[in-house]
Amino acid sequence: MASAKATTWVNYVEQINTGKNNLELSKIEGVEKLLNVQSNHFNILNHSVPLVYLLDYTTGRYLYVSRQCQVHLNISPEKMMTNAISFVMERYHPEDLELFNEQIFTDRLKLLESIPVDQHKDHVFSFNFRLKNGNGEFVNILQRNSFIKSEENGKPLVSLGTLTNINHFKTENPVIQLVEKIDPLTGQVDTISKITYYLKEEDKIFSKREKEVLLHIAEGLTSKQIADKLFISEHTVINHKRNMHHKSNTQNTAALINFAFRQHLL
Repeated sequence: MASAKATTWVNYVEQINTGKNNLELSKIEGVEKLLNVQSNHFNILNHSVPLVYLLDYTTGRYLYVSRQCQVHLNISPEKMMTNAISFVMERYHPEDLELFNEQIFTDRLKLLESIPVDQHKDHVFSFNFRLKNGNGEFVNILQRNSFIKSEENGKPLVSLGTLTNINHFKTENPVIQLVEKIDPLTGQVDTISKITYYLKEEDKIFSKREKEVLLHIAEGLTSKQIADKLFISEHTVINHKRNMHHKSNTQNTAALINFAFRQHLL
């Protein structure tokens, strides 16, 4: 029996959009308090306060966009709210839209299905992407959001999130999605998953030097021993290891070796 086709972001938005707003903000616990972060008392740090938005998937519209939209994107919040989610989709970098549409959002839905609906709001999803600002320039954005209201079957209905311009700190590749769970009582943050996505196929493949390091790792050599053998610094070996972990989405040496065997790299 063929497996069901994964739901893309674009398809999800189209399928769940009823065109009718049946949601009442007053009934979404804590949302009004969360939106009050845009207090006028922080004008001196206005450029550091993230853009806050509230997205209703059932209508495809933003119920709220903070004034920081002008700061981070040089776009008025009114324009973003009037033109809805299609406006944002059109401003995505094509490579990032394809990645989010076909992989990242699908991975999110799978994770949400495994989490009790009443705990959706306690999970924060973060990832970086490029968005065209009001000047027509692509800027790097960090998005963090929680699904604060979902259907009983786990499908998200309302997303509360932030956008921050990180153009000075991040380049486009790779894209990292981090999922964290926040304990509502203690505030403790636990990492649920961290996945690295590469926009270009060639970036997923280990370099010649990385394969050399990998081979010596499989032989059981330490970073210092590998460095001596390849006439490079131990720091360089550690960087190669880190890059291979990112590319393979592995957390330790055993998982990396297992990945290498499955991919016929060893």
